[in-house]
Amino acid sequence: MATLELYRKGASVWVPDPDEVWVSAQLLQDYKPGEKQLLLQLSNGNVHYPVGSPSDLPPLGNPDILEGENDLTALSFLHEPAVLHNLQVRFLDYNNIYTYCGIVLVAINPYDQLPIYGEEVIDAYSGQDMTDMEPHIFSVAEEAYRTMTREEKNQSIIISGESGSGKTVSAKFTMRYFAVVGGAAQQTSVEERVLASNPIMESIGNAKTTRNDNSSRFGKYIEIGFGRKGDIIGANMRTYLLEKSRVVFQASAERNYHIFYQLCASRELPEMRSLRLGDLQCFRYTNQGGEMQIPGTDDVSDLERTRNAFTILGVQPDQQMELFRILSAVLHLGNVDIQASGRSSDRSFIDADDRSLAVFSKLLGVEGSQMAHWICHRRLTVGGEMLVKPMTGQQAVEARDALAKHIYGQLFTWTVQRLNSALSTQRRRAKSFIGVLDIYGFETFERNSFEQFCINYANEKLQQQFNRHVFHLEQEEYVREELAWNRIEFSDNQQCISLIEGQLGMFDLLDEECRMPKGSDENWVRKLYDQHLTSKPHPHFRKPRLSNIAFIVLHFADTVQYECEGFLDKNRDTVFEELINILKASQSELVAELFQQQGNVPSAANGSVRSEKRATREHKLTVGFQFRQSLQMLMDTLNSTTPHYVRCIKPNDLKEPFMFDPKRTVQQLRACGVLETIRISAAGYPTRWTYEEFFSRYRVLLRGAQNQDQAQASCRQNLPQLIPDPDQYCFGKTKVFFRAGQVALLERLRAERLRIAAVIIQSQVRGWLARIRYTKIFWATVTIQRYTRGTLARRLALALRYTKAALVIQKTYRMVVVRQLFLMIRQATITIQAFTRGTLARRRYRVLVAERAAVLLQARVRGWLVRKAYRQIRAAVVFMQCCIRRRAAKRELQKLKTEARSVERFRELNKGMEVKLMQLQLKADQEVESAALRETLNTEREATSTELEALRATIQKLESQKLEKPPPAPVISEKEVEDRRKAEEKAAQKILQLKQVEHVHQAVSQANAALRAELDEERRKYQGLLREFTRLEQRYDNLRDMSLFMLWFIFNGLTCLSVCLSVRFLESQLRNQRSQWEEELESLRRQLNQNISGSSSAAHRQVEIYSKMNFYCNSLTNVTLSAVLSLLWLCADIRVDTALSLPPGLSASVIFLCVRQADCSGDQTRARSLCGAAVTAMKAALKKHISDVDMTALWLKNICLLHDLLNQHSPKQVRHRDTSAKHHRCHHSDDTTDAVDVLPPSTAAFTNHLIPLLPSVAALLESETISSLSGSVGKLPVSRKRAGSVGGDAPTMASVLRELGGLHTAMTHQTLARTLMEQAFHQLTYLICASALNSLLLRKDMCSWSRGMQIRYNVSLLEEWLRSRGLQAGGAVATLEPLIQAAQLLQVGKKTEADARSIVETCTALSSQQIVKILGLYTPYSDLDERVTLNFIRMAFSLFPVTFPNLPPLVLSAEQLVIPDSLKISFLRKA
Repeated sequence: MATLELYRKGASVWVPDPDEVWVSAQLLQDYKPGEKQLLLQLSNGNVHYPVGSPSDLPPLGNPDILEGENDLTALSFLHEPAVLHNLQVRFLDYNNIYTYCGIVLVAINPYDQLPIYGEEVIDAYSGQDMTDMEPHIFSVAEEAYRTMTREEKNQSIIISGESGSGKTVSAKFTMRYFAVVGGAAQQTSVEERVLASNPIMESIGNAKTTRNDNSSRFGKYIEIGFGRKGDIIGANMRTYLLEKSRVVFQASAERNYHIFYQLCASRELPEMRSLRLGDLQCFRYTNQGGEMQIPGTDDVSDLERTRNAFTILGVQPDQQMELFRILSAVLHLGNVDIQASGRSSDRSFIDADDRSLAVFSKLLGVEGSQMAHWICHRRLTVGGEMLVKPMTGQQAVEARDALAKHIYGQLFTWTVQRLNSALSTQRRRAKSFIGVLDIYGFETFERNSFEQFCINYANEKLQQQFNRHVFHLEQEEYVREELAWNRIEFSDNQQCISLIEGQLGMFDLLDEECRMPKGSDENWVRKLYDQHLTSKPHPHFRKPRLSNIAFIVLHFADTVQYECEGFLDKNRDTVFEELINILKASQSELVAELFQQQGNVPSAANGSVRSEKRATREHKLTVGFQFRQSLQMLMDTLNSTTPHYVRCIKPNDLKEPFMFDPKRTVQQLRACGVLETIRISAAGYPTRWTYEEFFSRYRVLLRGAQNQDQAQASCRQNLPQLIPDPDQYCFGKTKVFFRAGQVALLERLRAERLRIAAVIIQSQVRGWLARIRYTKIFWATVTIQRYTRGTLARRLALALRYTKAALVIQKTYRMVVVRQLFLMIRQATITIQAFTRGTLARRRYRVLVAERAAVLLQARVRGWLVRKAYRQIRAAVVFMQCCIRRRAAKRELQKLKTEARSVERFRELNKGMEVKLMQLQLKADQEVESAALRETLNTEREATSTELEALRATIQKLESQKLEKPPPAPVISEKEVEDRRKAEEKAAQKILQLKQVEHVHQAVSQANAALRAELDEERRKYQGLLREFTRLEQRYDNLRDMSLFMLWFIFNGLTCLSVCLSVRFLESQLRNQRSQWEEELESLRRQLNQNISGSSSAAHRQVEIYSKMNFYCNSLTNVTLSAVLSLLWLCADIRVDTALSLPPGLSASVIFLCVRQADCSGDQTRARSLCGAAVTAMKAALKKHISDVDMTALWLKNICLLHDLLNQHSPKQVRHRDTSAKHHRCHHSDDTTDAVDVLPPSTAAFTNHLIPLLPSVAALLESETISSLSGSVGKLPVSRKRAGSVGGDAPTMASVLRELGGLHTAMTHQTLARTLMEQAFHQLTYLICASALNSLLLRKDMCSWSRGMQIRYNVSLLEEWLRSRGLQAGGAVATLEPLIQAAQLLQVGKKTEADARSIVETCTALSSQQIVKILGLYTPYSDLDERVTLNFIRMAFSLFPVTFPNLPPLVLSAEQLVIPDSLKISFLRKA
């Protein structure tokens, strides 16, 4: 009933329309339950809309405040017309092609180039949450990237849509985003190779269709692998169902694959002349569609781009030419002329002088005569004999086309494999990946064949996965909020999928028919009719009325009729083996490689080879079987990842920019699952508000404490009063959930409450004004008439007093009467309710008791029946098993008796023994060659010995039986005696060989023992060397610790003189140790030279020890430099509290004195080395303490001070001062000036190192310093975070000012120069303003009047802080001007031309594009506000002045003018 209350006069509704699908109408009168029609006002007049029941009411329109919402699930009413209208408004009015629909990003193809994919946009979306930015393909990519790095789980981005909707472009921009955010300086080649795969796959896998100029005729799934740091380390591509039939046939107004046209267009290039290519009209495989050129494309430049991509991926130019030769050969194969011969044209032949066949054979390096023969003939096997049968002309043409398709398919597969090998990495394994699925959408044409059947089957599987994932997310949200929810019913298309892939499904019957020798498309269709219409009628299968060679499948998106012609041929996709054998023997390495690989892989992805030997396995190689396998692998991959969905929409079929066809759009919305997502959301609680958001928005409707901390309690207390039906809302842990339409009801109540409040305010103001006026008139009248009308006035006053008393009495009496009546009615109502509720409760209890008893009885009876049936079945099974086992035992006994009486049995055993002896001999030889096979040899030897003993025992047993029971006529032929003797001799020889193998095994064991002894000796030597090396390392560490200990005392307070004395003491100590180290190193070298062995581990360790020796020797030199370097690294590792207690700039002062000392002594190399080492140490310290404000300020101070000191004491500065010997006793070389260049400039140092200290920019936009502002006029955006999104505490302006204050205090403590501090904060405020303005331009929820006031207040706080610190002189406040003007733009009026002129005059720091963008994003979050009209935006844009640069005139003389001589006007120059 709450929704029916919204059908009031003036409400907006949607009614169906044959042209526009849905049109908006307005109610002219209130709807009352039971009325049979509605009076509506359309744009063309009033109409009566029939209403049979409340369910037939037209869908309600959303409030104007939700128009253009960037998330469709945030709409109050979720239905088809609301979705269609919202997409149309965003697409046409605001030029926004992206819109969220829950977890789905809807992308509408604009058919135009938009400037929204640059690197600056990538930087803006990088690191941002989806809720903070406008919908974009980069936002989905960022969400997948952040989820992968945060949860360490693989992700998938599923991009689908029909041909021409922009799937390929979306996938391309997705990979580009990953290449930018996941790239690194040292790995740019990986990202470059990933992007280079796009032009290659477009050239060989894309073609022009009637719907799209660059349609992908295959599906692909690209896995981009990422390392532990989130950088791209490789990629892998999987392809699905290449449309090979396009190679040999193109429909009208369509083209073949782009690569053929690129090659023909580049035929005049020198390297392409050997391909013998001609005009496109000359080739049968390119002239069928009639479309030779795509407007706006250049095939020559596209081929150059493709070749460059091949080069990037490591394909050499000669191999590229091999690939182009194969593609050209396919074109020439299509021009081979096949002629019919014979009486009834049952034969065919190819002329030996056929030019196309000669070019084809030459390009592929095959025999032309063989190719011509086997195109027109086939080989059959009949009764074990090979027969050659000629083929008709039509069969030969089909064989030729099949060969062309097969060659192209193999080349496509090879190209994909080569791309994968180039994109894979061998350095390290990918930790996780993000998969990008660019797959064909649901297709339905006038004539649908096998390709459309497979494509629609794939979309059925993807739609099922999508529906289940959406339902799973809804369920997770409800469980997380602990809601009592009922199961949401959604349309599961499992029946349609079972029809296609199930047992005896359409694919099974198709494969079965393909195995039949005389299978045909008509027989297959008849089997479909019998199985799915007659035998078991299937709800998703139908038969056309006027056709017996077609069938209809009811898919989730539409009903599609398929023509069965060609299904079997396309499913088989066979090529005769003789043609493949010719190609395998090709002189071209690439051609041979293509078809040799096919022989190694039995289930090739692009077809199968027809061979009689493999006829029994041919069903495994059908295209349908392969496609089902690859699709199942894809589904397994998608189910193991976290999916992200992008649905691409084609707005019109004319490919016109920003043209919206509602019919085509709504058809695609139904097909791609967007409306199903909305239906699932609407079935539950589609609208969700946090308690704080609900409290802020609807505070005027709530009673009780108006405190933000008690928002949840207030909502729970007041919401039942606002919405009486408890089924229309539900309370969660952190959110309150509403059914569809309840937000509109709350908005209406809020508007009514605000209207009443406004009326009360108006009445009070008007009453106050009337009272003032009345008082003036009254006193004037009294003054004039006080003598003449005094008596009347007193009478009037007395009458007024009596009247007032009467009114008081009446009011009190009436109040008492009404209160008594109310109390009586209330008590009666409570009593009736109590009795009624008791009756209902007792009735429900009785029903539950009866149901429980019935269920208990049913359970007992069913259990007894099941147990009884189980016992009967078990007894029958046991009896059957006994019978079968007894019969099998009898057969086995009879077989053993027969074998025991047979002499031939023993001969077979002897023959088997000989084979086993030969195997043992081979294994013994392998044991000598490899020690790893010794265990196998022992096992075989034991088995052989056991078998020999068993045979001997059997022979003895047989001989004893012969002696005990001699045969009546023991006649043995001489041949049998001879055979027995030879068998015994062979057995003796094998036994002798086994004994030799045992001797060899003993020799191998002895050799292994000797090797182990040598290995143990080498290990003992290695341990001795390792102990010696450890001892030397310990001595070196002791000396280093002593030097660092001395330098520590130097750093904590000694003067420069004590520094020099300590360094000299350290030099003497190190010199004393140098002689001892040299002696030890020399003895160690001699010992190593004596103990060098062939062991690889010992040699590696020796090289390591030598490198350590060289390091120690080098460390003994340049002692002074080492001491100073140790001082620098000690400063880098110093504790924070100790560092802050030192005098500012102490490190820079010590380093400068050392550099000056080295410069005065003439050691210029040491001075430069010292400067370089100082810069490295300081950068390391800055990197280590990058998040510590105090340490960053300390080292910035040292860098700037050292830079200034070296500049002041450079030779250029010294020459300007007094040059007397008194002041300059040392020599300043020119090398010191070069040393100054090693240090970074002060400006660069501050700019680079202060960026990590940048405070949160979101605080300027999101911090609600004015707490009461958002509740009265603003509406917070509806949260659309996915499950698993991590949210943090919102930044505030107090935290920003606190961070800036900490930085300012740290700089002041280090006594930085005033100019440097002003410059630093100037850079910081500039970055803050730029980042905030960029974020504002990308966030629609920030562009409102209330948010503009909040931003302006936050900026004023920052201005006040800068002025309080005296930093305004450096221009820090001026950098905030663009953000201030943007906030003012959100607050000023935006209706009249005067407002537009005021905006142009005021917003001078903003560009015209920025102003138009903010006006377009402006969103009214209050009923008292309105959107900015398009006319006002155009008016404001037209008022911006157009300026041209004032360039000086070009100075040219008459002699400098260039005039062609062909004009013959050279005489003019003489004049």
